[in-house]
Amino acid sequence: MTGIPLRRETVRTDDGLVSATPYPLRTDRLVLRMLREEDVDGLTAYRNDPQVARLQDWELPWPRERAERLVAEHAGRTDVLPGKGTQLAVDLDGELVGDLYVGLDEHCGVAEIGFSLAAAHQGRGYAVEAASAVVDDLVDRLGVHRVVAELSPDNVASARLLERLGMTFEHLAEKSFWWRGAWDDNLWYAMSADERRAWRERPRTAPEEVRLVGLTHENAWTYRRLRTHRTQERFVATMDQSFTDALFPEPEGGHPVLPVLRGIEADGEPAGFLMWADAVNEGTPDPYLCVRPGTPRWRPAGCRVAAGPSRSTSQRASSPPGTWRTVRSWPG
Repeated sequence: MTGIPLRRETVRTDDGLVSATPYPLRTDRLVLRMLREEDVDGLTAYRNDPQVARLQDWELPWPRERAERLVAEHAGRTDVLPGKGTQLAVDLDGELVGDLYVGLDEHCGVAEIGFSLAAAHQGRGYAVEAASAVVDDLVDRLGVHRVVAELSPDNVASARLLERLGMTFEHLAEKSFWWRGAWDDNLWYAMSADERRAWRERPRTAPEEVRLVGLTHENAWTYRRLRTHRTQERFVATMDQSFTDALFPEPEGGHPVLPVLRGIEADGEPAGFLMWADAVNEGTPDPYLCVRPGTPRWRPAGCRVAAGPSRSTSQRASSPPGTWRTVRSWPG
């Protein structure tokens, strides 16, 4: 399975040969191209929309003159340039619906990306379609080996988009970004070229075999290192928290709970962590089950035995006697 299919603009040269220009770049629904004069009005309009600008790095109002300068800086360009920023237009049927920033370092090894989309066109997958195409072009054609992005911790929608590209959270830099008169926290996401290729080729169908494996000193660290997307951690515990909950569960009615720990393996790869407890004493009259998906790799493919404990095993819902208690938190 590959990423978004790309179609390049073609031109016929004097010797009759057809050559591909870097941009415009076409996807199933969009054209990614350099900004041009007719984009000034649309660019000015949506960049002054408070809904669009709320978590972006520009101040309001965003003057028309900035749009004009930005367009002028891209006149005659057909490609991203090393050592310079490039603002690509996201074109839908001839209409500017957003823009995508590419900051390529002077050695063509590292690229930073960012994106903005007009409010009326959000929620339709255009941003991830555009970003996927540009990232694949950077990796496959220009040989970029690392792609990075920075954003506000409050910008959950953009973080989820970056995760859909295969990028992972690297670190939180506290009070490191000067934003609208104050120092703000800043999130960093990144991925390598190899990680992008692996993400494109990840399974899109359910695994053929899912099994439970015993956790021992030989494989416990392998399962402990599993990570879910950072945005999912708003709903499910980290792997370390899950291990702690399983090894040191809260007593039920003053009685100890005896947990059973297992790893979840999908087609031979560690995919999650499971803990259950049988009805062993009057403190745990009903058995319960908690499952922690540990890797985004299998999530779209349906590797779901159940889904993970939401922060604490103490949040188990009550169930009729003799049934499993399960906390479900389906990944989005």
